[in-house]
Amino acid sequence: MTEQSTPKLLEHYTLGEVFSNKNGIRCYPATDNRTGKRYVAKVQKIPYSPSVTEAFLLSGAFEDAEEMNEYYSSLAKDLCRQAAILNALSYNDCFSHFTSCETIKCKDIGYEVWLISSYRNTLATLFGKIQLSKNKILELGITLCRGLRLCREAGFLYTGIKPENIYISEDGKFTIGDIGFIPLSSLPFATLPLRHHSAYTPADNHDCFSHISDNLDVYGVGVVLYQALSGGKLPEKITEPPQNADKEIADIIMTACAPSTGSRWKTPSELEAALSACIESRNS
Repeated sequence: MTEQSTPKLLEHYTLGEVFSNKNGIRCYPATDNRTGKRYVAKVQKIPYSPSVTEAFLLSGAFEDAEEMNEYYSSLAKDLCRQAAILNALSYNDCFSHFTSCETIKCKDIGYEVWLISSYRNTLATLFGKIQLSKNKILELGITLCRGLRLCREAGFLYTGIKPENIYISEDGKFTIGDIGFIPLSSLPFATLPLRHHSAYTPADNHDCFSHISDNLDVYGVGVVLYQALSGGKLPEKITEPPQNADKEIADIIMTACAPSTGSRWKTPSELEAALSACIESRNS
């Protein structure tokens, strides 16, 4: 792989000013000069900070910069594989896809992975601007659960459920639109990577010695629905039902958000069934 400063996938795009920059991930508005359509260009730097390289060298984790760079290369390849999984799942209407993906070698050490996707509103941008109806919130939950079920059928647990990764189209359809796939076969042996830690993952999975909960995805859906029913806000710790939920919806969500793995719905299918039954009872 040759070193280059600008990825080829940007050849026909004009980038605007960066609108998000955290944890080594930058996002830019991008316009296709051929069609005028709007996109988002996302670039993930590996490593996200020079201090990571310094820490690796000081700890003796790698013998030299060349060996360390091979490790960074494997991380970049994994991100591209993740993008390919998302694109493969986008055959159904629960997932959206990346338009293109490219990895470039940095001039010193490390890599950048560039991803282009269509511009859409995220659930995060809608929180605080509009109040979703309860039926729309139930529809959101069912869509997420259906996507997570299909993801599991493909052999992966999706760990990226959060409002920033949930997109809503102009006609009001929700989709999952970012990476965060872990093979189900690796769960008994894996801990949750730091980049997946968020308010939408159970606290016990933030421990570097704990295995990944096999219903971590259920917890994420529960927290998103809790937030949707709380005016787009989340408490520091979920202990009480969401403020705008009736008892039936509150019981479903609080079960999904239970801090203990054994107290939650076991699978997205169970949560999906409970949400579907709730819609039916409300419409009957």
